[in-house]
Amino acid sequence: MMNIIEHLNKADIHMHSTASDGGYPPEVLMKKCVEAKLELLALTDHDTTVGLEIARETAESLGARFIDGIELSTRINGQSVDILGYGFDIHSAVLQETLSFHRKMRRERMDRMMEKCQDHGISITIEDIKKQVTGETYSRPHLAKAIIEKGYAKTVQEVFEKYLGYGKPCYVVKEKEMEPSEAIKLIHQAGGVAIVAHPIFYNIDEEIETWFSEYHLDGIEVFHRDHDEEAVKRFLTLALSVEKKLGKRIFKTGGSDFHHESFGRVGEEIGLSKLPYEEGERLYQYIYEA
Repeated sequence: MMNIIEHLNKADIHMHSTASDGGYPPEVLMKKCVEAKLELLALTDHDTTVGLEIARETAESLGARFIDGIELSTRINGQSVDILGYGFDIHSAVLQETLSFHRKMRRERMDRMMEKCQDHGISITIEDIKKQVTGETYSRPHLAKAIIEKGYAKTVQEVFEKYLGYGKPCYVVKEKEMEPSEAIKLIHQAGGVAIVAHPIFYNIDEEIETWFSEYHLDGIEVFHRDHDEEAVKRFLTLALSVEKKLGKRIFKTGGSDFHHESFGRVGEEIGLSKLPYEEGERLYQYIYEA
């Protein structure tokens, strides 16, 4: 197929498809990314790799370059922390076995969140939620969409602010979650690169800094959708501090964290990525061309 992409040096390596909690099938998402003039892409669905092969095939057929990705949920000291993985072996047995276990935990957690919703006057059933699940992974946006369809809210953001966000009345912690160290090790065992996602959500900068020496974390998502100019400076400073201590460069990644336009979140738009192209290019070269 003719290479239809224009080389405008745009990259987005954090986004989600219907394989987890996004709104577009992987192949449709990749086509939309190319139409938005992105030339370096990654799909980072939650706890699943099922969309990666078709996403790669579609992206590369349209002239874009593609990095296999994933987003793993972890918890440490009561704090939820997401770890991104890039460039791993998607067929790794240890990876797939672990992902299967944690998808089961997600399903059990969904039952408990549904019950909490019912306790708070939201008439919702598991069948309502299943209608929203298009892939292998049960996630809060699926429950949010079911709540919207029932008429209790208008946007996913509204549902999260009222019911499903951290600390909100219907939020439930998964019974068993990996710690960040376990997720980093898992990604490394599968041959990949581990990055701490959107650190603005955690406020554990000093702890993250120790993960580079203790667990061999590979990078920080500096340029996330929800990182304003001040946050970008904050995490660039953190990255530079790590590099000085380690005596080597680390990866500084980012992206739109796109799910779907209907989620109603500022900055969540295909083609709207804060990631400097050279940072995405450096990761791609390290994975595929080193």
